[in-house]
Amino acid sequence: MATLEYTGTLVITSCWCGIELAIPESLHDEAHRKQKSVYCPLGHTFVYLNTTEKRLREAEDRLERERRRVQATRDLLAHEERSHAATRGHLTRAKRKAHAGVCPVPGCRRHFADLERHMGSKHPGLVLEDAQSRSGTVV
Repeated sequence: MATLEYTGTLVITSCWCGIELAIPESLHDEAHRKQKSVYCPLGHTFVYLNTTEKRLREAEDRLERERRRVQATRDLLAHEERSHAATRGHLTRAKRKAHAGVCPVPGCRRHFADLERHMGSKHPGLVLEDAQSRSGTVV
């Protein structure tokens, strides 16, 4: 009987048949990296399919998808905030026109003295919100 002297590191792994075996660490690492086949003492082949690199790539892909989703949400929020600010500005402008007795239709600048008089006498303390400063001003 021959004796083998080995100074490297052995990794204990198991085959799909259930037998445990020790293989050199370099073979184990190579099999994981390149998805190479390893044989058990009974001749069965087993392959490391879920390699470290594959798990790392999958984790990076998940992280990148999450980053894109977060950025899309931020972009949508910024768009909605700008849209809201514009709507607020249009509403303030329409309120001021009505209070001043000017027709609210775009392009029409017709003045209605009765409306202005009505707003001044029946609603003298009407507070209009300024779209830019959001501070109430009495008109």
